[in-house]
Amino acid sequence: MSFQDTARQFHTEGFAIVRDVFTPAELAEIEAALDYCLTEVGPTLEAGEIYYESTPARPIKSMFRLQQYHRRMAYLLTDRRLHELVQTVYDDPDVVIEQVGFFGKPARDGSVTPAHQDNIFQCFDPPDALTLTVAIDASTPDNGPLVCQVGSHELGLLPHVPSGVMGFSQQLIDPLDAQAYPPVEICMNRGDLCLHAVNTVHYSGANQTDRSRRQLAISCQASRAAIDEELMARRKAILAQLHADHE
Repeated sequence: MSFQDTARQFHTEGFAIVRDVFTPAELAEIEAALDYCLTEVGPTLEAGEIYYESTPARPIKSMFRLQQYHRRMAYLLTDRRLHELVQTVYDDPDVVIEQVGFFGKPARDGSVTPAHQDNIFQCFDPPDALTLTVAIDASTPDNGPLVCQVGSHELGLLPHVPSGVMGFSQQLIDPLDAQAYPPVEICMNRGDLCLHAVNTVHYSGANQTDRSRRQLAISCQASRAAIDEELMARRKAILAQLHADHE
């Protein structure tokens, strides 16, 4: 798939998959950097930068700003292939790739992610922004794959309510009609990449298998995207209340 084909699919459906972006050697480097971030840096971070599953083992569910902790993660922000892909999607030579996060579905302990749109957290106006999801492990129908709903990115930002879920503080009030906006499981092999728009409705199920499902989430936006300060203030208030409720 060419980047032009990827961009067309992205704008039509709200997401697209690009296969075999990262080589086995690159994945080995990225995986080593991820292991360092999770095991060495993770225990030093406060809630808000890292979240854990609520099971007795308390495996890491998510962690943010990995580029601050390892140069291999920082290098992803300058990766030529990723810049060319996002530049093609937005027809913008000045796109911004600024943050690398981790989202995991630990084996047997990976919890449900409620349906939401990323822009309820990122607050862009216009919403010309996307998330690049890099598969560190294979993502299969039974280990909690990302599920995107076709065409939902064209609905604008939908009403959300506080979810009470640490790590995903808001969720859609009402689920979308699955016939009008068909859900598609994003099944990927190691090294594949998915891009979804910040207004694409997505969610994921639990992982009850013996295989982990680790992914990186790289935040990208067109140069014209700006922060909606009112929406951001609401997001911060909800997040602060969630953390207060879990203290």
